[in-house]
Amino acid sequence: FGDSTNSTRDSSEGALGNNVRGIRGGGATPSHTNVIDYNFMASLGDSIDFGDLAAATRAGGAVSSTTRGLFAGGSAPGDHNVIQYVTISTTGNTTDFGDLTTTINSPAANSSSTRAVFMGNHSPSVVSTIDTVQIATTGNAADFGDLTRGAVTAGSCSNTTRGLFAGGRSGGSSLLDVIDYITIASTGDATDFGDLTGNAVTASGFSGD
Repeated sequence: FGDSTNSTRDSSEGALGNNVRGIRGGGATPSHTNVIDYNFMASLGDSIDFGDLAAATRAGGAVSSTTRGLFAGGSAPGDHNVIQYVTISTTGNTTDFGDLTTTINSPAANSSSTRAVFMGNHSPSVVSTIDTVQIATTGNAADFGDLTRGAVTAGSCSNTTRGLFAGGRSGGSSLLDVIDYITIASTGDATDFGDLTGNAVTASGFSGD
């Protein structure tokens, strides 16, 4: 397809997009980076510089609607609770959106077209927190509910109605196979969905409508 503007790790958590552009922000090079770059989905080619995050960050969460992309939390290098956003169709540096309910590192994130959800993290201990914001507005996150267990570095995906959270690490070297789900339009604790075929950590997921 092409190459990104820099070689990074721990940047997949900071990936978002719409049906035109894919955007990636932050990561480690191995030092933390604030670079945001983007690609056009329909064509091949190298990434293009988009702008910068407010601070060099790795292992944050990212979600988007068709118009706006959000980056939340991560290590900069200390864990933080900042939410920032970009307008996907433009270029430029991020703008402050608000704050999460707590500092987070390595959350899973998903969204509908209107609501973003950030699930599970370590801050510094592994927790089951679920935060939510309305993507089209700005402001601090509100509590959504809790996962069925504390977890970090799990995989996540969603369609327009339901978000799934799978695997992860519960602390130390303990890996998980649990899948939780939430209904994005409502609030409340997650419900058990089933299990993965094996324990998994730093997993990726995707879904269709």
